[in-house]
Amino acid sequence: MLTPEYLLRISEGAEEIASQLHADIISRIVERIAIRASRGDEYTMTAIDKWQIETLQETGHLLEDIQKEITKATAKQEKEIKAAMQDAGVTALDYDDAIYKAAGLSPLPLWESPHLVRLMQRNYEATLGEWGNYTRTTATASQNAFIQACDEAYNLTTSGALSYTQAFGEAIKEISKDGVTVTYPSGHTDTIETATLRAVRTGIAQATMQISMARMKEMEVDHVLTTSHMGARPTHELWQGQIFHVDWEKMPSGWSF
Repeated sequence: MLTPEYLLRISEGAEEIASQLHADIISRIVERIAIRASRGDEYTMTAIDKWQIETLQETGHLLEDIQKEITKATAKQEKEIKAAMQDAGVTALDYDDAIYKAAGLSPLPLWESPHLVRLMQRNYEATLGEWGNYTRTTATASQNAFIQACDEAYNLTTSGALSYTQAFGEAIKEISKDGVTVTYPSGHTDTIETATLRAVRTGIAQATMQISMARMKEMEVDHVLTTSHMGARPTHELWQGQIFHVDWEKMPSGWSF
């Protein structure tokens, strides 16, 4: 069993990596805006089509920069998520195995059970895959944010609403404040930090649930006692602190342990 406090602590490292990546991406966008700004007032007053073409060219360079940052962050994240999964798997089984041993059973250590290790590896790969999906949407969002910022600066300058320096200063300020986001298939957006936390906590929760269930089946146990805690959702209150029977023969096909 993993406590909410444990899940919060075990995902901190992944969140820090995501936060640093976010900061690095913002830095890259600001750097590219500064390059556009350094070309002076006369350059800003060029035709809109020329401005847009050169903005898109700069966007290509920005994407290369961001992809390098993502590659570096992913290498760190691979190690972090794997370590978090391993720690969570061991911690969850330590809790369960203490109960089995008290009942006179002899569960194998996690690393001596190929089946349990495969379950953990499968969830690790799925969680890392989520990270990859998120960072790809972030790269696209970064490009769009850069183009929007440059276009807004162009419009403010050519309309006379703001001076050249003020317009680009506002663009940089907005990018730094708003940051870039991750977009889910549903269309919902989050910061990359929030998306990473959700993916890691969900991945760990699923991995440890599957490992616990697989151990339960391995020990030929078919009854469970659910935990109970204050502040549970109304839909969860009904099954907290209850004893349930698991019929392994009738488990859905997706529940492969």
